[in-house]
Amino acid sequence: MSDTIRELFAVIEDRKETLPEDSYTADLFTHEKGENAALEKLGEEATEFILAAKDGDEEELAHEGADIVYHMLVVLAQNDVDAEDLLDELEARR
Repeated sequence: MSDTIRELFAVIEDRKETLPEDSYTADLFTHEKGENAALEKLGEEATEFILAAKDGDEEELAHEGADIVYHMLVVLAQNDVDAEDLLDELEARR
């Protein structure tokens, strides 16, 4: 799983630097709301995750969990926090 997170974060960092016009990720970095766009999406996805858990919908729970991880990584990148710091923290808690 760590490799997947590292690879995804590398793509997010690339989108942050190159800002391709057709990239949803780049849009989160350049959105007129600024940082709030990604924060709002993270909150929205967290709510959807909670509702999926409440409903016992395993497929939707996995889908919304992936959305949370993705948007969390975008927020980390916006704040210049490396994914390695996240993985180190998780490893320390293990």
